Amino acid sequence: MSKMRKRMVVSLALTTTLLVSAPLTALAAKLPGAAYDTVQLEAVQTKEVTYYKAGSASIPDKIGWVREVQDLAFLPVATTSDVTAALQDEDGVYWIGTETGLQRVDFTAPDTRDIVQYFAGPRYLYGGDDHVTGLAADGAGGIWVETASGVTHIAMPEMTLQEKTGKYERIVEDVHDRFGMVSSSDFTFTETDPGKDFIDYNSETGVFSSVPSTSDNDGLWTAMYAMGEIFRYRSLQEQYGAEPTASQQAEMDEARAAAMRATKAVLVLDYVSGRGNGFPARSYMLTSEDNAATVGDSVYGFQGKNGFWFQHVVGEEAVNPNGIIPSLQRDDAEPIGYSIVRVTKDAEKKTGSRLFPSGGTDVMNYNGLGLSQAAIDALNATRPDGQKLGTDIRTIVDTVDGEPVYQVMPVITAATNNAEAAEDKTTGPDNKPLFQLTAPVYEQIPTFFNDLFPAYALVDGHVDMNQIVYKADTSSDEVIGHYALFYTAYEYLVGDAEDEELQELKFYIEEAAHRMTELILKDDHYYIEDATGKSTQWSRWLAKYFNDSLGVMQEQDEWAAGVGVDENGDDALSYGYEDGPLNALEVMAALKTAIHVTAERYPDTVQKYKDAYDLAFADSYSTEEPFVNGKGYIEMAGEYIERRLVRQATNAYSDHDNTIVTRDTIEEYGSNANATIHNDWTQYINYSDEELGWFPVYILIMLEEDEGRHQQIVDVYDQWYTNEVREENPFYTFLYQLAHPERTDVDLASAVRYLNRYSEYMITFQAQYNRQDVLYIEPGDRDDENKQTNYALAPDERRIHKHNSNPFEADDQTSGANPDYNYNKGDMEAGTVFLLPYWLGRYFEIIAE
Repeated sequence: MSKMRKRMVVSLALTTTLLVSAPLTALAAKLPGAAYDTVQLEAVQTKEVTYYKAGSASIPDKIGWVREVQDLAFLPVATTSDVTAALQDEDGVYWIGTETGLQRVDFTAPDTRDIVQYFAGPRYLYGGDDHVTGLAADGAGGIWVETASGVTHIAMPEMTLQEKTGKYERIVEDVHDRFGMVSSSDFTFTETDPGKDFIDYNSETGVFSSVPSTSDNDGLWTAMYAMGEIFRYRSLQEQYGAEPTASQQAEMDEARAAAMRATKAVLVLDYVSGRGNGFPARSYMLTSEDNAATVGDSVYGFQGKNGFWFQHVVGEEAVNPNGIIPSLQRDDAEPIGYSIVRVTKDAEKKTGSRLFPSGGTDVMNYNGLGLSQAAIDALNATRPDGQKLGTDIRTIVDTVDGEPVYQVMPVITAATNNAEAAEDKTTGPDNKPLFQLTAPVYEQIPTFFNDLFPAYALVDGHVDMNQIVYKADTSSDEVIGHYALFYTAYEYLVGDAEDEELQELKFYIEEAAHRMTELILKDDHYYIEDATGKSTQWSRWLAKYFNDSLGVMQEQDEWAAGVGVDENGDDALSYGYEDGPLNALEVMAALKTAIHVTAERYPDTVQKYKDAYDLAFADSYSTEEPFVNGKGYIEMAGEYIERRLVRQATNAYSDHDNTIVTRDTIEEYGSNANATIHNDWTQYINYSDEELGWFPVYILIMLEEDEGRHQQIVDVYDQWYTNEVREENPFYTFLYQLAHPERTDVDLASAVRYLNRYSEYMITFQAQYNRQDVLYIEPGDRDDENKQTNYALAPDERRIHKHNSNPFEADDQTSGANPDYNYNKGDMEAGTVFLLPYWLGRYFEIIAE
């Protein structure tokens, strides 16, 4: 029995003794003081589309096509010049085919926004052929639509939202699940009935399949799915009561199994590196997966799947070719092997950007993968003369004042040594890299996670570490997703349950949360340290990262105009300036979670976490040396809008040759300049940050019991919601309701409409934005050349996307008719974006079926 397993068994015994008389965790309930009325959901018409290519023998012969304009007397003739076919069906609904798509007009729609609905692009019209040539009502509320490219049948059956969740769950299992991790994936749809030469994704004889692959944010997306499944499990317990039927019990068992599997899939990322220090991997692959292939099947060969990847080499014969950097040395354990970095583009040339105006060219001032000096010194202790890192072996990563800046990248080859960092694909056993970074492996993946892996990946009862290739350089995106799941699983899945499986899960939640928090707070550095001896590129919460030179900028005249410059009038904002409000919330939430989750098993460190958390509410944050990490972070969190305005105005200032942009001085009407003169911070929103901001706010409003502090957190979220309210997204609306349980005027109806209008299958069909019911505005700062709509279109009328991109952006525009469109294959988002808000809303009785 492993040491970890032994101490877990002892801990379980103690915990079980303590919990024998504990009451069960409360089931679904509104928060204390909640005044809102629960929205009773109803079945609504949901679009189901079947696709027939032109000439298909399966197109029914008896369709009574209407190929002329009927029943449009209510419209002025001048507005119908592009109408090609129109009819009124048995329910009084008008269907209007045009040269640019189809419209459905129902004057009895309960929501006026749904009176007119648009159907265009390949999601609704065959091959994206928007020129409608014929229509036919199906007698059941749906429509047959004919174009030159083919025919679609758009059925409109009534469906509850809970029934819709069943479709998403089935697709997760068939398409998205990879060792329990859930993310977007390509798919193949196969119709097994040879008599059907059409595509009906709801066909009982149709089969979805996929070979899902690694995602850059597997931990975050899977954490979101796991949280939704946890709330699903608890909501179903409440719905079905103490005496469920056999089918209801089976549904609850399925929900619990899905919640357990996804939660374990996230937790294993905290163990897969084998470092034993709480480092969370972004993702991992098995060596048998296509993306894990290298040139020549050698650890020295180039890997096409980019990123910062490490392959384990574990066993008695595993001899680390390098030393161990100081931060990865342990006194309490000996390595069982090592992991060696894969040869990838990032490992060779991800040099990063400079972070601090005051930081110069020191390697710690770059957010790339260059090794720290402490790491270099430790590695050089075991390297012979002539092969010393930093002198004999190094790469050029930058040029400052005409002088090269050298660093040691994780992979340096003969082609990149003492040369510009570059991608070199020529390495192999006969052309090994001159340097290839390694990290020690101290522990096996715990056997608790064995069920996530295929049988061929298990050897002697353990996961075969030599089949693991894991991705490092983990971002704060992943970290906050892990903490949100730590809290949710601990509170709502484990609760006070006494069965062995949940108690074992509880152990690993507590240990993972403790280890990761210790890693963040180690040496008061407030970051996730990687095998480079430095922070990963994005996992930073140190005060200097956000506020370097802020004191200097505040003394300049330009600061009054919201422009951050130094004494020379040049942009002096630190690289992480705009990230300050979000990252402040993240580290506060991490600490609050650790206090809550680890208190029972790790009482000796809880006070440290409490002190660090309390510091966030103490005084003001640091603006100059010596920076105090964590101090005044709630104040910094409250500058969400302000920091976007400053960053935007400073960008515009730089674009105008260091001139403050006003209506009188503006010359270049790019997004930053135009938004600056209108004081419009929404044009500088990073919608990925909006999504990430959800997680720490959720944790903090659920855990903070001090009334004053809770109000400060709510006030911060109110800033974020100023824009989020426009999106009508239940992911944000339901959180806002939880932040304001006393309010009865939150627009829950729009959030429910959003769920009702979600596409049944989250296939990333191109969308059609050529419509006259919207105004188009200039692209936002991160929208490339894509214009924006002035309001958020219904989810089933725009591109499919997660919450991390601009819902107003007219992106992924259809490019015209394709009569050979392949509906058997494509890309599909997981239903997570629906499942999490739906089941969270159900659990907290914001909505009810």
